[in-house]
Order: sequence, then C-alpha cells, then structure tokens
Amino acid sequence: MKNSRGILLMATMLLVLAACQKDMIHEKYIQNSTTADTITVVNPDFDTVFTIYPGTSSMIYSFTVLDRDQPQEACKWLGDTLWITNQDDSTCDKLVTIEENWQSIVTNVEKRQRLQTCTFIIQDGDF
Repeated sequence: MKNSRGILLMATMLLVLAACQKDMIHEKYIQNSTTADTITVVNPDFDTVFTIYPGTSSMIYSFTVLDRDQPQEACKWLGDTLWITNQDDSTCDKLVTIEENWQSIVTNVEKRQRLQTCTFIIQDGDF
C-alpha cells in the first residue's frame, strides 16, 4: 500500500512540474522580398539547400527550448554560416550573424508553449 501511495505522489509531482513548464518553439525563416530573384540558401551545418522564390519564405531551422523563463532566444545565425545567393550567383551582403538583421515575434506568451518566429528578410538591394 505504501508503494502505491509513493507512486501516486511521484506521478502527481511530475504532472505539476509538467504543467508549469513553458517550452518555446524557435523557428528561423528566410523571406525573399525581392521583385524577381529566386534565391538559394545553403546550410552547410545540415547539408540542406533551400530554393526560395520571390515573395515567399522558407523555414530553415527549428528547435524547442525546454522549460525556459527567458522571454526569447537570439535570432542571429549561430551556425557556421548560411550561403545566400541569387540567380546571378551574387552573394547576399546582409549578414545573418547580426541580430539587428532579423525580425522576431513571440506569440502565445502566456501559454504553456510559446512560439518565437525569427525572419531574415532579403530585398533587391541586398545583393
């Protein structure tokens, strides 16, 4: 009987802890706001290539931060690099490693699972 109460107490504690946990999903997007350039984004960290047409965006990375109270994560690219080129093989001059080059929105702030969306916007003058 004591064993049953101990298991019940442990299960209750786990439920309470899980209910208090505020996870955050963090998503990074590249948005192609050029008028006519199709861009290519290469992420050598994961050997992935994204083709992004004018006026569209693509999620290039996502992760979940477990049980964090901080309001948001940094948006700047922390990997080795991202190679962003256009159809003419010109390289994007805007740096993904600078926080100010990213737009960040955090939604569901009061909910159990928050969402932070970071967007790197590429425009015609960035090549």
